[in-house]
Amino acid sequence: MRSLLFIAYMYPPFANSGTRRSLEFANHLPDHGWRPTVLTLTEPKPRDRDDRLLDEVRAGTRVLRAGHASERWARRLSAPVPTQYRERVAQGLAWRLERMWGAVPDDAASWRGEAVAAALRAHRETPFDAILATGSPWTSLLVARDVAERTGLPYVLDYRDQWRPSGTVAWDTESRLQRWFSPRLEKRAAAQAAAVVTVTPTLATALTKDTGRDDIECITNGFEPKDFANLPPAPRDGLVRVSYTGVWRPGYGPDLLYLAVQRLKEAGVPGLERLRVDTAGFEPGPAAKHGVQDLIREHGRVPHSTALRLMTDSDMVFLPVSQGFYALTSLPGKLFEYLGSGRPILAATLPDSEVARVIGDAGGGRQIMPDDVESATAVLADLCAGRSLTGFSAQRPERLASYTRASTAKQLAGILDRVTRR
Repeated sequence: MRSLLFIAYMYPPFANSGTRRSLEFANHLPDHGWRPTVLTLTEPKPRDRDDRLLDEVRAGTRVLRAGHASERWARRLSAPVPTQYRERVAQGLAWRLERMWGAVPDDAASWRGEAVAAALRAHRETPFDAILATGSPWTSLLVARDVAERTGLPYVLDYRDQWRPSGTVAWDTESRLQRWFSPRLEKRAAAQAAAVVTVTPTLATALTKDTGRDDIECITNGFEPKDFANLPPAPRDGLVRVSYTGVWRPGYGPDLLYLAVQRLKEAGVPGLERLRVDTAGFEPGPAAKHGVQDLIREHGRVPHSTALRLMTDSDMVFLPVSQGFYALTSLPGKLFEYLGSGRPILAATLPDSEVARVIGDAGGGRQIMPDDVESATAVLADLCAGRSLTGFSAQRPERLASYTRASTAKQLAGILDRVTRR
């Protein structure tokens, strides 16, 4: 059993889609000869915290936690302040100190020094054999490089997204300082890495241009079969259910699904009273704006177990893909859980996208264009009328097995084995 320093800023109780990949790698790597010590954030902000995620951490996993330097200095500077005002002053100071770091390469910049110090202390106590860092935030990748420079250990970088924003969607932008420094920081970190991993072949091609490396390897996200093993059976109440679990932000969300439900209601299609749409992961409200609150239940942010239950209770699940650069390159983590649920997937994505490729490989879905309201409406009308779904491929169990978390962790362990033999 070899020892791995796993730098994962997003790790339980941090509630984020990126947490799932970090968590499952850490849970499965011991089965393939690698014992991870996870280095993560001390205290996520309340809006980003879900303590229920801690229950999913594998027993015996060693977790080191480091805070932001801005928060440490804020506590020190606010110590003389009267107790009743101290917390408020500390929060204000932390925010201002964070801005002093310039958010380069991202808002986790002031975590870098604290994380490096914690990693070096741990290495002195019990030496590591290799380092793995997953991003975003991209500060994690810089921590890996810093620790490697001081210890001589090989390090592997795991890109869940592209470091440099595409600028094609509203939420994917960067500041002037980031535009200047990030390309240099990224190239240096990638050049010195023993291996670089990402989630899709298309993203690997894009990262080759950004990093100058032509040996980037692909390990997709995956699903955990046991998550679906003990869920209660779906309700038998005569309803037909469709679900969507995920965020809703400009350029990404279930807009098409809501428009299709709105059209069904306006047309008064037969059997509409049987339709129940469940959505989760974003602030409730869009259903009322579309006038379909009687047909769509918006659950807000829910625990992972509840999201899984919504999937397995469904007769069909809906999967959109981001606009712009990510329309072709992204593979949302929920796709693999949708596959694991065994429910038919209606994917609103381009035919040459990574999502369409995986559904074509594993089966179990149908691809329609992202703006094809007519097709989405027709599929929902078939469900309401009790007709068989058409155009959906049969799931291929022999291919589905390659997308389990155990399989993806085995791929990662093979890369770690290789870089430590050099």
